[in-house]
Amino acid sequence: MSKSIKIIGRAITLWWDELFLMMLFNIIWLALQVPIITGPPATAAMFAIARHRIKGDYIDPRLGWNALRRMFLPSLKWGLAYLTVIGLIVFNFWSYREAAGLGWTIFRLLWGMIGVTWLIANFFYWPFWLNQSDQRISTTLRNSMVFIIRNLSLSLPLIVICSAFAIVSILTTLPLATVLMAWLALISTLAVEENLKELRNSSDLEEAQTEKTTL
Repeated sequence: MSKSIKIIGRAITLWWDELFLMMLFNIIWLALQVPIITGPPATAAMFAIARHRIKGDYIDPRLGWNALRRMFLPSLKWGLAYLTVIGLIVFNFWSYREAAGLGWTIFRLLWGMIGVTWLIANFFYWPFWLNQSDQRISTTLRNSMVFIIRNLSLSLPLIVICSAFAIVSILTTLPLATVLMAWLALISTLAVEENLKELRNSSDLEEAQTEKTTL
């Protein structure tokens, strides 16, 4: 839990240091959700911007535009898969809303679990996609789920806190327009980047120990 709080704190600090620019990106992201087709590219671009911010790179509107163009097609594929799964789950709930019996209750629980798992896996989708050479949807989702399962003490508190923040933002509107996506992208990307950094350091240590033993 303490690690989750540290990540959230660092995300807010990174956001605060580029307050006006990050707010601008968030407002543009929200505006691009309206045409629908530009929604997935805008979301992917926010994660790319967050990654550059975490690495200490210079960010400006041109960076956001380049990220939007570069990730347009890959994000549309992701968006199609994302909405297809969500759409099927909603369709099942609506179509069989009046069906009664234990069997249907079990089906509803199953659909709900699939939906929650799908949403959680996609929370860490873009940070992994941006780090991979194999950028297939299946590979990225697998890596995301492996990360969540292996780091439950980190991933679950982050997901709960971010979900609560998203609900509050949607209900109050203003935070949704100015900070929501920027915060979520920074938090998710920080969690993945920190985990990958630890794995690389661990791998380097193992290699160094092996070389020492060989010598």
